[in-house]
Amino acid sequence: MEGDILWGVDLERDQRLERRSLSRLLSAVGLTMLIFLLAALSTGLPVNLLRWYWESHGIPITDALAQLVNMASYTYSLLLPLLFFVLFQGPRRVGRPLFPLGRPAPGVFFPALGFCLGICSFSNYLSSYVALLIREALHQPVPTYRAAIPESGLPMVLGILSAAVLPAVLEELLFRGAILQAARPFGDGFAILLSALAFTLCHTTVPQLIPALLAGLMFGFFTVLSGSLWVTVLIHCCYNLLAVAVELAGTTGGPEAQRAMALAIAAGSFLLWAGGTYLLCRRFLLVGRRMTGVYQGTLSGPERLARVFCNPPMLIATATLCWTTWEPVVGETLKRWS
Repeated sequence: MEGDILWGVDLERDQRLERRSLSRLLSAVGLTMLIFLLAALSTGLPVNLLRWYWESHGIPITDALAQLVNMASYTYSLLLPLLFFVLFQGPRRVGRPLFPLGRPAPGVFFPALGFCLGICSFSNYLSSYVALLIREALHQPVPTYRAAIPESGLPMVLGILSAAVLPAVLEELLFRGAILQAARPFGDGFAILLSALAFTLCHTTVPQLIPALLAGLMFGFFTVLSGSLWVTVLIHCCYNLLAVAVELAGTTGGPEAQRAMALAIAAGSFLLWAGGTYLLCRRFLLVGRRMTGVYQGTLSGPERLARVFCNPPMLIATATLCWTTWEPVVGETLKRWS
């Protein structure tokens, strides 16, 4: 909440102040998502200008240089909304650090790693099946995200950093850092749902939606559980590295090698999921004691959730990002029907 509010003195006053704080938070999240979209769409202009400048001056564009430009453009697209959110909804207003980078609670990382990798691997197969159903129903190809990674040398190292490490760090700082921590005064469950929603909407291809939603929920839960961003940064990085391994297998060995790598990762992820689930179940009581963010405010759960979808910046951001995601899929179909 804002400042040092003494809850329980005046119920009407408490509700008015809390609604105002929640509206400000939701406006910040909605505007942050819009800035993310604008930044992502605008990265093509400086990249093209750089390419034009290098080509006009005879500077060779090597694979390593191309990967560095990709890293810079991706950093810009996430750093800009992150800085905006911190300025708009800073730690003084929230009353807690926005980036908990301390030592994680013991006994959380390995169960969380196994559980998350298993669920994420399953969600990838589920998402591929859903994309196949959509393609057959609409007779329209479903755009997918593929990271272009060189096969060897420094360009490959930079490509892996750009596709796996950099997104894990920046996305966790924005979604499980700034947004999740700013929303925790309204309840940990609400904060996890809000950060997962924002994380999902900012993945703007249809096959990414299911994995992003499940990953957002799990990463949010384990961030709260561990008390540190390091757990989900490392898990997110491991998940991205597995996806990169599948892509590299296809690039270097062809479709058969890619299929074999995907099956091997799926089998290993299932074993990790089984082990992680077992360890989490064994520590269930310990997990319950660590989830200490009990909501102490005056608004009911349905009212807090309803305000998410009644906030104008959130509505505009949700509609814009949904259109950006689905227009390539349904656009041609709507044109044929019209």
